[in-house]
Amino acid sequence: MTAVRAELRKLLTLPSLRLTALLTWSANLLLTLAYASTESRGEPFDDAAALAPLGYTQAGFLVLGVLAAASEYQEGDQIRTTLLAMPRRLPLQAVKALALAALTIPVAAATAATSTLPAGAAAWMPAATAYLTLTTLLGAAVAVVVRGAVPAVIVLLGLYFIAGPVLRARFGASAAYLPDTSASDPSQGAVATIIWPLSALVLAALTFRRRDA
Repeated sequence: MTAVRAELRKLLTLPSLRLTALLTWSANLLLTLAYASTESRGEPFDDAAALAPLGYTQAGFLVLGVLAAASEYQEGDQIRTTLLAMPRRLPLQAVKALALAALTIPVAAATAATSTLPAGAAAWMPAATAYLTLTTLLGAAVAVVVRGAVPAVIVLLGLYFIAGPVLRARFGASAAYLPDTSASDPSQGAVATIIWPLSALVLAALTFRRRDA
C-alpha cells in the first residue's frame, strides 16, 4: 500500500490531471443541463438522456488516463527514477493502475451523479462510475504502449468518436464488441467495457516489461 500511496501522491501533484478532471466534470454538467432543458419542449429526460452526456465527456476520462501514464515519459523521463525505486515492472504497473483507479473513482462518481441523479436514474450511477473508471485505465494502458500523449489521444478519440460510430451505423451487431457502447447502452456493451481495459492493461504490462525504459 505504501507504493500505491506514493503513486497516488505523484498523480495528485500533476496540474494537468486536476485541470482535466475539472473541465470534464464542468462539461458534463453543461451537457446535462442542455439535455434537461429538452423537458420544456416536451421531450423526456429519461435514462437515455441521463447517459447521453457521458458519451461525450468520456473523452475527458480517456485524456485523464493518457496524461497520467504519459507524464512518466515526459518532463525529464521520470519513469527511470520510478524504476530505480521499484524495479519490478509488473508489480509497478499494477500499482500504477490501482493508484489511477483510486484517483479516478471520485471524479467518475461525481460526473456520473451529475448526469444520472437529475434524471431520476440513480440506479445507473454505479455502472456509469465503473465505466468511466475503466475508460480511464484503458487510456493509461494505450499511453504506456505508445509512450506518448498525443498519439495515444489520437488513437483513442479516433476509436471512440470516429471508428466506433461508423461501425455501429454500418454493422449493428458490432456494438457489443466496441469499448464505448456502454456509454449509451450499458446492457449491450457491459462485457466489452471490461474486456477492452483488461486486455489493454495486460498488453501495456507485457510491453513495459520487455522493452527499455
